[in-house]
Amino acid sequence: MTEERAGAPRIVIHGAGRMGQQVAEQAQTQGLDVIAMVSRHHPGALPDVHWQPGLEGLERTPDLLVDFSLPAGTSSAARWCVQHRVPLLSGTTGLDSTQNDRLNKASEQIAVLHAANFSPGLNALLGALAHIGQWLPEIESATITDIHHVDKKDAPSGTALALAQVLEPLQSAFESQREGSVVGKHVVNLQLPGEHLSLAHTATNRSVFARGALQAGRWLVRQPPGRYSALFLLTGKQV
Repeated sequence: MTEERAGAPRIVIHGAGRMGQQVAEQAQTQGLDVIAMVSRHHPGALPDVHWQPGLEGLERTPDLLVDFSLPAGTSSAARWCVQHRVPLLSGTTGLDSTQNDRLNKASEQIAVLHAANFSPGLNALLGALAHIGQWLPEIESATITDIHHVDKKDAPSGTALALAQVLEPLQSAFESQREGSVVGKHVVNLQLPGEHLSLAHTATNRSVFARGALQAGRWLVRQPPGRYSALFLLTGKQV
């Protein structure tokens, strides 16, 4: 498998929702070898992708598992990846502390990258926010608004929570809106003495997340065991 990882990685996609299907489509466009899409239900929109209902029984071992499933599915994927020594890239949101701890444990043996959002622009915003407290130490409050399509279940979004995390120890308030077919918009409003600062990111096409995930995946297969983030990919360090 080491020789395979020197080139384009062979991937398995875990989860057949909106993002899983986008990743499969982008992978095919890029000429990557999609060994299989694993999900409980057959993704009828992708007839050219081999489907199977579970990770056990894969005919070939991939170089990378790309997970856009549900939190319980991410835990199962982490166990499988450790067993087969396969790097795990996950964009599944809504993980609880136990599920997050499982990723940390898995990262002792394999490379693990988990991110709520793989957009390069959004991760650049995360990088800026990670330092904004040094530049603006008198921030009084922060409000994070996330706007998504009506079918998105988690609120606040995983991306909104990630934005709040880099603003710690400042406490952030959340406003979540679900409307139409909005791909994703996040606005960070910062109140300072006598002034107001807003930073916003809008995704206009879901393919940006899939392209970002595959870019991150190509990078991840070359990394030693450890826990990584999309921000690590941009900056070369944990923030």
